Parts: sequence; C-alpha cells; structure tokens
Amino acid sequence: MIARRHERLRANVVAAAAVTGSLVAAAACFNGCSTWKAPEMAKPLAEPLSYRAPYAAARPTMTGLLESGAWAAAPWTEDFSDIEGPRKPVPAYRTRAKMLWDEQFLYIGAELTEPHVWSTLKKHDEIVFHDNDFEAFIDPNGDGREYYEIEINARGTVFDLFLHRSYREGAPAIHEWDAAGMAKGCFVQGTADDSRDVDRTWTVELAIPWSAFVPPRDARIDALPADQRDFGDRARNGAAPAAGDTWRINFSRVQWRHNHETLDAANMRTGAPHAGDGTPYVKRPLPEDNWVWSPQWAIDMHLPQFWGKVMFVR
Repeated sequence: MIARRHERLRANVVAAAAVTGSLVAAAACFNGCSTWKAPEMAKPLAEPLSYRAPYAAARPTMTGLLESGAWAAAPWTEDFSDIEGPRKPVPAYRTRAKMLWDEQFLYIGAELTEPHVWSTLKKHDEIVFHDNDFEAFIDPNGDGREYYEIEINARGTVFDLFLHRSYREGAPAIHEWDAAGMAKGCFVQGTADDSRDVDRTWTVELAIPWSAFVPPRDARIDALPADQRDFGDRARNGAAPAAGDTWRINFSRVQWRHNHETLDAANMRTGAPHAGDGTPYVKRPLPEDNWVWSPQWAIDMHLPQFWGKVMFVR
C-alpha cells in the first residue's frame, strides 16, 4: 500500500529509529536491507490467526452466494478487527472471508456489510484503496519477501502489485505485475452508488491462478546487490501448494467515512445507518479505517510476520 499509509509508515520507521538511536540503520533500510527486522513499534498481543482452507470439490461459480455450492464447505474467518487489534474499537461494519483451493486456483470469498455501497475508480491499477475496498496479501513461502497484493472495489476495479520486499526494507513495489488469468466478481445487495436507500452487503469472489504467483522480472530488482535479488519464490515456478502446506495470507478492508454517515464529536459513526438525500457520496477529510482478519498491531499491512497462517487441507 502507498500514499498516506506509506507516508505514515515511513514516519513511524524514522520515529522508532530515533528512539533506539538507529537513524542511520533506518535510512539504510530504505536503500536495501538483507536482514528482516520486525519494527519495534508493533507489539503483538496474540499469535497470528490461522485458517484451514478446504480443497474445492467443484469450482465455485461467481454468483456472490458464499454459503452455498462449493463455498458451503469453507468456514468463515473470524470477523475482522481494527488493524491495531482489540485495543481499538470494534469495526462499525462486519467483514469476513473464506478460502478454497484446487490444483489450478486459490479461491477467496469475502462478505462486507455496508449500508452505503459506493465507489469511483474504474481503471485497472488506479490506487484502489482511495475507494472503500477489499484487499488480499499473499506470501507463498512465508519469509516476508516476494509477496503479492490485490485490491478490489465494489465495481470490480483491481489494483494488483508485487512487493519484492516490504516498504520498511525499501521495496520496490512493482505495479506492473498483474494477477494474470484471475477471475473476479463483485455483487451488491442493495443499490450501488445511490444514497437514497440503505444497502446490506457487497461480496467479492476471486479465483487466482497459482501460475500468477511468480516474481516478475524488473530492472529495479536486477539493479539490487546480487544477494538481494531473489529470495526463493521464483523457484516455485507458480506451482500449486501441496496438501499440508502453509502460506502467509492476510485480508484488509479500507473504509472511508462520508457525507451520508452521522458522526459524533470524536468523528465516530453513530446511530443506525439511514438513507441519504440522493446527493453524491463525498469522502470526509478524515483518515480511513483499516479493518483486517489477522491484526497487524500497527497501521501497516506490510508486516508479513503478522499475517494469518493458511494451511491447505484435503
């Protein structure tokens, strides 16, 4: 993730380094670090969450119905919490997800309760978290490097990218990577982009080919020192996991407050959702909410050591 969240991330890295007297080390990290170091500002209160992803008896159909068909065999994750964990308020709207797999695809389904479904971005690889969105972060070998991010809004616009390393380690983030062959669907229970009614949910379905999970060739990676160019994921060659394998995966929901929500003096949502007057949705000039499956303990999705542990079972 980039923009405001990336700017806050960089400020936090420098602040933490100042506390520990290691500003030089922090600056060097943005130029390329070969050793992963967990940030000191993240204080986990619990272990990462885990999930057992069942093998799909049949390929899910893109209907938005996540309780029936092939999806009936997949359990829901825990309801999402604030990105900083239970020390923060419970999210205003429920979010949960589920997963399936087979020899060709990783299947992800998500249900987002939302009284006002709206989005604005329409072009592939626009910065989708500027809208309300759902995001998946996938690290096949769990080493915190060479991982993949997919963001999608309610109209199905996708921003997909490859992270050679986390932003704390200097990235680079390769926006040119695409989840080639991915099928997607977004389904709204309500009326999208119309403030005159109260919607119920929007659901996301993704079918991501295992073959898409291959680090791209890129001049920014090739320019790194030889021992920092390849951390092992290329050797998988986009292979499907075997039963019993565990990948590190997390999910995030970005939620912006808008003009058709009632806020209290502390800018918290208050009262029951209500219909608006039909005027267009406008984001309020407030920070976004970040709600996640497995807590990150900081406002930073790019701490892969805190992502959930997903075992593929058969």
